[in-house]
This record gives sequence, structure tokens and C-alpha cells, in this order.
Amino acid sequence: MTRLRHRPTLDVRVEIRGELPREDAEYARAQALDTAAGLGPCARALRIRLTRTRARTVTRPALAQADVDLAGAGPVRVQLAAVTAREAVDLTLGTLAGRAVRLREQGDIGLAAVHESAYRPQYAARPLAERRIARRKEVVLAHRTPEQAARELLALDRRFHLFVDATTGRDSLVHRCPLSGALECGAAGADPAGPLDLPEAARRLWLTGAPFVCHTDPGDGRARVLYRRYDGHYGLITPVADRR
Repeated sequence: MTRLRHRPTLDVRVEIRGELPREDAEYARAQALDTAAGLGPCARALRIRLTRTRARTVTRPALAQADVDLAGAGPVRVQLAAVTAREAVDLTLGTLAGRAVRLREQGDIGLAAVHESAYRPQYAARPLAERRIARRKEVVLAHRTPEQAARELLALDRRFHLFVDATTGRDSLVHRCPLSGALECGAAGADPAGPLDLPEAARRLWLTGAPFVCHTDPGDGRARVLYRRYDGHYGLITPVADRR
């Protein structure tokens, strides 16, 4: 006898960016509903975003990002790329479900998420003269221990994570090493050359080929991160004071 899985009542949303058939959006929603059903009542909301890049230098043009908020465990995010949209959906939702279960049951998603996935999205090649800061994000940094920040970085599938060290009170950064994928943590913006303005930070980003440059804002002395976006442009994260 086939047992029907209960469809969840939580909000499931699918966002499409770029040129993708309607059938791919319907497939993504159906798969998201199945995934949400397996997450149980602790799942509050599930979002999946599908993007297809037109950059010819990218061999896996379909990008899927899935986010879910788990009661008592916090948010989980996965972002992976594949040749087709359906493959990207399957990879991303399958990975999200596995990490969500480990986070809910063990409080940690485990070391399997430390390594760089073979399906991590690729950077589109863009001429230097065309690059710009396409997104600026101001954030209130949370106070965390390095261990807590590392767990959040893995759960959110990020390359880096800015936070305020709960012991020292300093802006700090935990990040993945580009080659090994191992995690490193330390005071953010600690650079022997001192504070950097944005043009110099962008120059370093270009010269090193690194995914991001963490540096000190010459104006307020806070750490900030200039990072590469997958569309070939840059993004900027700037800490701000909590105004509450």
C-alpha cells in the first residue's frame, strides 16, 4: 500500500529570475512541497529561487537557492548550480533537507558541509571596466563566539561570515580557505597596510582573484567586506550600529 505524505501548511514560494520555462517553476514548487513535507512541523517557511545566467563562460548556468527557517534551530540555506534547472533544484533541495535534519537533530550540520561543493556556482567573466558594486548591504552584526559563527556560516552556506566576537567585542570574520575549504577565524580587517578605501579594496580583489576582501573602513574604523558576485559584479557588506 502506498502511503501518501502529508502536504505541509507552511508557506512555500518559488521565484524565477531570467529566462526559464514555466514547467521548471512548477517542477521546483512540486519538489519544494515534497521537501517541506519531510522537514516536519518545525519548518516555518521554504523559499527557492531559480536563476539562469546567459554568460557563455559559465558551464553550469542554472542556479538554485533554497532557504528554510527551522523553529529552534535557525535558518538553513543552500546555493548550488547545475546544467539544467531541474538538476539544480534536485541537488539544492536534497542538500537542504539533509543539512536541516542534521541541524535539527544534532545542533550542527557536520563537517560534510565544510568542503567546497563541486556544484558551487561559478563566477561569470566580466571585463574589469564593466564591474560595479551591484549590491550594498548594511547589517547589524550579531555577537557570537567563533564556534557559533562557524556553525552559522556552514548552515547559511556562505564563504564568509561577519560577526562581533562576544569576548573581545571586535569585528571578526570566519571564512572558508579558498583551496582547502577549511575554516579560519580572526579579527576582521586586520591588515598590515591599514584601512582601505573602496577603489583599493576592489584593486586587491582583482589582483588576488580572491572571492572577497575584508578591510577596515577609513571613516568609522569598522570592518567591511567587498566580495565577488556570481554575475561578475561586486557586493559590499557594511556593519552599522543597532539603532534600537
